[in-house]
Amino acid sequence: MNEEKYIEERVGKRNPFRVPDGYFDQFPEQFMSSLPEHKPRAKSIWLRPVFYAAASICALFICAGVWLALPEKSQETPAMMATVQQDTEDTAFDEAVDYLMMDNHDIYAYLADY
Repeated sequence: MNEEKYIEERVGKRNPFRVPDGYFDQFPEQFMSSLPEHKPRAKSIWLRPVFYAAASICALFICAGVWLALPEKSQETPAMMATVQQDTEDTAFDEAVDYLMMDNHDIYAYLADY
């Protein structure tokens, strides 16, 4: 608070910052003259088809890589499907037992009731 009073006593209520007269009259011209010259680059139109061809070849290689990385579908027999189904049922039962926190004694008691 004391600093504010000191500044107010010293400077007063007037704004100590001023802009010189006519500064903004010539400002845009001075600013534009201080910028470097912009030279547009010549566009090479004949390179555009080369870039398109290169992009197409890259896309082709990416698609081929993804297609070759995919696993092949095998012909599964009904016996294989039954084994997978049995494994899935056993897994589901094991998950249910783990969820219920049943031990061997509880499982034997549950199965003995049937």
